[in-house]
Amino acid sequence: MNTITTSRDNKETSWINYKGLKCVVLCAGKGIRINRFEMDKPKTLIQIKNKPILDWIVNYWKRYTNDFVFVVSYKKEYVIDFASQLPINCQFVEQKELRGIADAISNTKDFVSEQFIVALGDCICNGNFNFPENMEQGVGVWGTNHVEDIKRSYSIKIRDDLIYKVEEKPRRVTNNLCGMGVYFFGRKVFDYVKLTKPSKLRNEIEITDVIQNMIDAGEKIMPVFFNGVYLNVTYPEDIRIAEKIVAKTLIS
Repeated sequence: MNTITTSRDNKETSWINYKGLKCVVLCAGKGIRINRFEMDKPKTLIQIKNKPILDWIVNYWKRYTNDFVFVVSYKKEYVIDFASQLPINCQFVEQKELRGIADAISNTKDFVSEQFIVALGDCICNGNFNFPENMEQGVGVWGTNHVEDIKRSYSIKIRDDLIYKVEEKPRRVTNNLCGMGVYFFGRKVFDYVKLTKPSKLRNEIEITDVIQNMIDAGEKIMPVFFNGVYLNVTYPEDIRIAEKIVAKTLIS
């Protein structure tokens, strides 16, 4: 995995200092790609260096808020039991059907305020986000020299400091900007989830389609550049990479 540096400073804007800020963590997935067989616990509780992925995620986002909302589904009782023991304020909402990220986010409408973070429950990072001044909404963006990182996630194109194009699992990659499983939304996103049709790709309301519809409608979505190492833990071989990432966290 790679490290990117940018010319932006690391000022924390009023967005990230919003008093009612909560972090929504999506923990509903089964993790079929990381294990072909049914797992006895949700994917987010897979152990990385003797701690569940979820523990590493919560510890990272606690720097911004102590208030968390967990979207649960598959074997939800395990996530509820684990998260309830952490030193945080936590709430839980169930995603009745596993219909993707956008649907999961829509379930949190009654749990969040005007601004909120969304973090996927299988994404580990070690580094810092550079928040733009005057940000309304944003998407985590990470620079990588490995094209496959982008192809298994989504691509980002930027013009005049705004994101103008996002593409889910692109076949052709034209730059090194990878969209992360981290989003900085306002409540407007709930309206756009309702307006977005299911994709041909997976018959789900793709979060990338929601973001693109927001952009096309004139919403200002800014790139929130990430300096550090990042991984969406998806396949068995990713566990070894994740262990290296969290090892750096333990040292720093």
